[in-house]
Amino acid sequence: MANFVHMDSASTALRAARKPRWTTGSLEATRQSLVTRLRDHADHDGWQQFFDTYGGVIHGLAIKAGLTGSEADEALQETLVSVAQEMPGFRYDPARGSFKGWLFQIARRRVADQFRKRARLQKNVDPMGDGIGEVADPAADSMNAAWEEEWRQNQLQMAVDRVKQKVSAGQWQMFDLATIQGWPTERICSVLGINRAQLYMARMRVGRLLKAEVAALGAE
Repeated sequence: MANFVHMDSASTALRAARKPRWTTGSLEATRQSLVTRLRDHADHDGWQQFFDTYGGVIHGLAIKAGLTGSEADEALQETLVSVAQEMPGFRYDPARGSFKGWLFQIARRRVADQFRKRARLQKNVDPMGDGIGEVADPAADSMNAAWEEEWRQNQLQMAVDRVKQKVSAGQWQMFDLATIQGWPTERICSVLGINRAQLYMARMRVGRLLKAEVAALGAE
């Protein structure tokens, strides 16, 4: 990676990667406008938003593939570098393929690079040997499944964050206790000092908004 750090694009990506915040990122921009912003290598806020939104997905994929924490960190940073390098000629066109699939292919290659690096360091294989790709590259099916799970969890968290912007803290607490934590109705009403009707209305409203946000994110 040292041979890339002189590049403005890579430096911008790595500055973002040094901030390990597994949040879902800003909610103002659509995916397309965010990718457009990344063409400007000096747009530090855009790169930070990209990292905040997808860093956890990439890192989670690396961990599930079998990398250590430090290896996963490096795979994430190298993925950011690769994205930065592809940005000048990249055009976001959903008709030609999904953004999710494009990012997965980059992340998968960087994860495989880490397995190759591990193999060289452990001297388990000849770094010039023909079989290193087979040793290093994780199974495609398992990687696809891991990526889909990480992506789904990320979208769900994004949907939760969006809904929290639209409802009161009290309404979210009622929904959380009843639907996520599974508290009985009587206990919730007693602890929060509310009646059954208030709890029912909160659960209905939050649940409806959450379903809509999940659907919207899937469409994006």
